[in-house]
Amino acid sequence: MNKSTLVLGTVQLGMPYGLNNSHGQPTKEEAFSILDTALAKGIDTFDTAYAYGTAEDVLGEWVRERSLASKVRIISKMRPHALNDYPDGTKASDVVRTELAKSLKRLGVDSLDGYLFHSPHYIYLSHMVAGMQKAKDAGLMKNIGVSVYDEEEALQAAELGVDYVQVPYNAFDQRLDATDFFDITEKNNVAVFARGPFLQGLLLMRPNELPTHLLYLRPHLERFIAIATHNGLTQAEAALRFVRSACRAGNIVFGVDTLAQLTEDINITNKQTVNKSNLAAEIKEAFGDLNRGAINPSLWGKIKQSRDS
Repeated sequence: MNKSTLVLGTVQLGMPYGLNNSHGQPTKEEAFSILDTALAKGIDTFDTAYAYGTAEDVLGEWVRERSLASKVRIISKMRPHALNDYPDGTKASDVVRTELAKSLKRLGVDSLDGYLFHSPHYIYLSHMVAGMQKAKDAGLMKNIGVSVYDEEEALQAAELGVDYVQVPYNAFDQRLDATDFFDITEKNNVAVFARGPFLQGLLLMRPNELPTHLLYLRPHLERFIAIATHNGLTQAEAALRFVRSACRAGNIVFGVDTLAQLTEDINITNKQTVNKSNLAAEIKEAFGDLNRGAINPSLWGKIKQSRDS
């Protein structure tokens, strides 16, 4: 099993998020407890974004109250579609600096470990990439990168050789395995962060809990549960173990709604029990070629239920 580094995503700390979230947004005390426990268990990298509601504020307040600015690594993302709010002709470096300053203020730190484009198409804009590099040269972040959704964007970022690329990867979404993305990132020394091991909570749901617009995914979810059960695993165990064993990313970004979930996920990844089954192979065979309507949350419910997914 890979020794991928766990990174705690904080979107749930800033807004109600996820299909399987029945708890809503944690209180400040609950959020701090989650963050404290994560750090105590060895997780020192936290992924956030300007677009995650109050997540940057919560994380920043925790860092300040605990005096952790020099002890944790924070990765944040530029406000989506930020360029739309700037007059034509505004220097890219000014856009980056202005947007970055908002996140730094909310987080209460002078610099970030990483700052990513949250609008993936910005990776194609050379002047924006140059603006990021200029901010990096000024010491405002150690690493620059992008959070992507599609293979083409991921490959562009890998070829460009940015420092960080965040990609979706889970039991249902194995698209990047069909490309040479991981070979290119390794060649160009690009750190890869695989996000969404639970696919926004879908892989943790029971089939009868699916909302109407996702009923076409029920056969896939039932098959995933059957594979997990066959291997003597819970859905959470199967989802995390698959990503840990099958994905070549060096980092896994995961989020939780509660402290109990955090503890469970950490225990799963730390468990040293040898699994003699071929879980990864079974999941790859079952879901290696799902279409985008099943694996891309932005498309959920937009295809007809009669379509072969």
